[in-house]
Amino acid sequence: MDTDFVLNPFGAELNDLVAIARAADATSVGALWVNDHFSGEMVGSPWSRDPFVCLGAIGAVTERVDIGVLVANVTNRHPVQLASAINSLQSLAPDRVRLGVGSGAAPGSRFASEHDMLAKPLRTTEERVRLLRESIASLKDIWANEPSNPSTSVGFTGLSAVVDGSVKPRLTVGASAWSTIEVAIDLADGVNIRRTSRLHEQLERLHAAELPAGFEVSVLDIREPGTPLGVVSRDLVHAGVDRYIVTVSPADDLEAVMEMASR
Repeated sequence: MDTDFVLNPFGAELNDLVAIARAADATSVGALWVNDHFSGEMVGSPWSRDPFVCLGAIGAVTERVDIGVLVANVTNRHPVQLASAINSLQSLAPDRVRLGVGSGAAPGSRFASEHDMLAKPLRTTEERVRLLRESIASLKDIWANEPSNPSTSVGFTGLSAVVDGSVKPRLTVGASAWSTIEVAIDLADGVNIRRTSRLHEQLERLHAAELPAGFEVSVLDIREPGTPLGVVSRDLVHAGVDRYIVTVSPADDLEAVMEMASR
């Protein structure tokens, strides 16, 4: 099982994110991810940092570790703009870029306020799942250099010269509901499941399903205060999870990551 870090962009300074990434590159951490949020309001922070600016800076100072966004909000990001950003990272960090996508905030969730700030209506579960499917299809068409995509919401016509010939990066769907997990099984290279009370039920259903070859199952976990970095929750050790992902904060965890790098 690989261990990955999500770098917390809320209230963070970019130099500190770069410092913790540089230290993590000297450890056995498999990938570094950054959340896609433009406001810190919903978590009580004074700001958030743009994930692609962060990943560009991180890609420039690392050599080994994979980098990616976990997860890009397809409600706010058109696939063409998302593909351009991700492909630019591929140019900077060849063969190290991963793309996570998610369906956007659900009504009543703490991240719904970002949609309110943009005056975007909150979609139903069915609408968000449909948009996610269409966005993934659109992304695949872009990397295949298709000139058009028929989606009325995230399609395009006469498109050319967006990506540089790089192979489509591994695509992971962020999920907390089975309907979204099914999208990952059908269309993606992996799924990242956020820990909820239904986690083990979902893992059992996943392992009973017919998964595509090479499909990765990862869990985004909540790290309890005082838990050392790199320690995997016991309930996941034998659960068939491929990647264990925890959030790290430059303000709180830089020293611990630097200690890991020095071992």
